[in-house]
Formats: sequence, structure tokens, C-alpha cells
Amino acid sequence: MTKTNERLALVERQRRFEWELARAVQTQVAARFVAGKTHDLLNLIQIVQLASHELLRRCNTDAGEFIADLQKAAKDAQHQLTELMAVARPEEIIVPGAHVGAAITAAVETVRAASTIAVDLHLAVPPELATRCSAEELEHLIYGLTLDGASPRAEAEAAEPGPIELYVRERVIDGKPWLEIVCGARVEPAGDHFDLHAVHAIAAKNGGELAHSERRGGGTELVVALPVVAG
Repeated sequence: MTKTNERLALVERQRRFEWELARAVQTQVAARFVAGKTHDLLNLIQIVQLASHELLRRCNTDAGEFIADLQKAAKDAQHQLTELMAVARPEEIIVPGAHVGAAITAAVETVRAASTIAVDLHLAVPPELATRCSAEELEHLIYGLTLDGASPRAEAEAAEPGPIELYVRERVIDGKPWLEIVCGARVEPAGDHFDLHAVHAIAAKNGGELAHSERRGGGTELVVALPVVAG
């Protein structure tokens, strides 16, 4: 009973992180929307500026003060919108996150201690390897993968239930280093598996992806691929 409660607590922990991540993603979407609209407004301001220059050339001196006010307002608006764009679409600076080996090992130990889930970890990366993921993000990648692999339906349908196997390794894709976290084997059909929204979101946020790969002998495995970041 204690292990069941601890497993439920781990699920709740994953859900809370998922909700927080969803809010962060919504904020990013809103920022991109604002940046796009701001760009459109800057184009309109530029039209006003060009039109005011033409009016200044064509109108008599009585209109000079009005046109000067128009030009000043357009200039001020352009400055404020430029600042807004800088906030909504900041320059992305890619820095290394947590060391993969240490973060994933700690996450697996948490899963083993707080649930009935058995995990065999096969770690084949150097200690200093890092992606863009923080230690917290790497932990929740592991929580999501292991909770999915140990879902009630997966356990019920497995002919010989055993530990979840996690393989953490490096690969070179298109000449660049990538990290792969492989979780296998996954039992089909997948109707009652733990959802993987957080895993999808973490991978996408950090330049990677979550994919399903067919296994020899049947079934599928989950593969999280993340670009390696040099320190």
C-alpha cells in the first residue's frame, strides 16, 4: 500500500510539472503572437512616416506643425513597438543544461524508491555530456517514460512483465551529436498508457523530439532525441 501511494505521488508530481509546463508554452505562444502583430504595426507606422514626408512636401507651411506632431508620434510609436518586440521575441542564447548522466541517474533512483516500477538503466554517455534540458526537465522526461511503460494496461498485457529498460546514448545525426533516451519495449495497443504530453513538450522546447520506433520481434519503443550542447 505504501508503494502504491508513493507511485500515485509520483504521478501527481508529474501532473503538476505538466500543468506548469503548459502555462509556460502558452506564454511563449502569446509572445510569438504579440511579436507577429507588433511587426505588422511597425509596417503601418512606416507607411504613416512615408505619408507624412509626402504631406510635408505638398502642403503649405500652415500644416507644418500638424505634420511634425504626426512624425513625432510615429517615431515614438516605432520606438515603443521595437522595445515590445525585443521582449516578445528575445534573442535565443543556447547554453548547456544539466549533465545528463547525473540527472537521469538521480531520476531513475527516485522512480525506484517511490514506486513499484523496476528500471534497468543502461547509461553510455560521458559524465560531462549536456543538452539544453535542465536537471528538472530531464527528471520529468524519465518520470513520463517510466510511468508510461509501467501503466496498468502495459503490465497486464505483457507476457512476461519485467523491468523497464532505459538506454541513454549518443548518436551522430547529420554530422551533429545528439542524445537518445530509448525506452523499450512498449506493449501494443497503447490505449491505456500514461500520456506523454510533458515528454513531448520538454523535447520540443529544447530542440528535440519524441518518436516511436518499431522493435524487432514486435512492439515499439519510445525514443527521445535531444541535440547535445557543447560546454
